[in-house]
Amino acid sequence: MRKLNISDYQIEIFDSEDKALINTSYEFKRSLINVLFHPQLQLTAIELLERDKLGQKILSCNDGSLLLEDAEYGKIRNAMEEIRGFCRADVEFVKRIMEAEQVEVTEK
Repeated sequence: MRKLNISDYQIEIFDSEDKALINTSYEFKRSLINVLFHPQLQLTAIELLERDKLGQKILSCNDGSLLLEDAEYGKIRNAMEEIRGFCRADVEFVKRIMEAEQVEVTEK
């Protein structure tokens, strides 16, 4: 399994209107959902429905970290490798996903 930190964090972006750097929140879960269903992936109807289960799991997680089965992590990882157009503001997001901690889970 993989453990993914899904808590929001602060980023600094350039505001072209004010011509200044501003701090804003990077919404991790929203961004992860966007990756999972990105149009560049050209999902089939079946794949869309399968990913919706994972999307609901992500949305319902409220404790800041998410445990993912290998297949779930694989869907996210593959999407990250397919999508083009990330920018500097996405560095922490990409690192958290691509370097997600592998954890051993034992049954109780």
